[in-house]
Amino acid sequence: MPRVRHILPLVVLAAVLAHAAPSPAQTIVDEWSSVKAPPPPELKPVTVDPKTTALLVMDLVKPACNNEKRPRCIASIPRIAKLIEAARGKGMMLVYTTFGTVPITDTLPEVAPKGNEPVVVSFVDKFILGDKDTGLEKMLKDKGITTVISVGTAANGAVLYTSSAAALRGFNVIVPVDGMSGDGQNTYIEQYVAYNLTSAPIITPKITLTRIDMIKF
Repeated sequence: MPRVRHILPLVVLAAVLAHAAPSPAQTIVDEWSSVKAPPPPELKPVTVDPKTTALLVMDLVKPACNNEKRPRCIASIPRIAKLIEAARGKGMMLVYTTFGTVPITDTLPEVAPKGNEPVVVSFVDKFILGDKDTGLEKMLKDKGITTVISVGTAANGAVLYTSSAAALRGFNVIVPVDGMSGDGQNTYIEQYVAYNLTSAPIITPKITLTRIDMIKF
């Protein structure tokens, strides 16, 4: 009996400690199905100075922007075309991009470059290509550009990485949500890009999320 009396307190203590001990931290993959999306970020009206603002039109080329691969890109073209027209009308700087071996002449005609509008060839971050500088930063700063407007595809490619890179280089960045497109079958792509741009450390203070019709000159 005395032996039992000694064992019982130890059993009770072990039970208490087991109950009180925190469970091992779960990973986001473990919690995936229980994660609730945060409220949508606020879209803000912006007024830009055409003299110090450039419009980056990224990768709106046929291999990347088509009904089979990204129907949401095709749906964004009329809005982007209006923005391009307004920007040109104000004498704003436009910079076009493409990637790999895709020629800029493959840009959809409604949003194609005109005259001597510069073209940058790179992948997701248009400021660099591999370990080389594409010259985009110098191109912008030589023109006195302090603000860039990012439109194009893919949202989780050129838009996300080039906008982030621009913010890290000190530019103010405007991203219209109706001018960025991801996979038409997975709208979560655009959702997480919008959330990341407005919640990431360092870059978020430099980025404004908006809509094309909320941009004034």
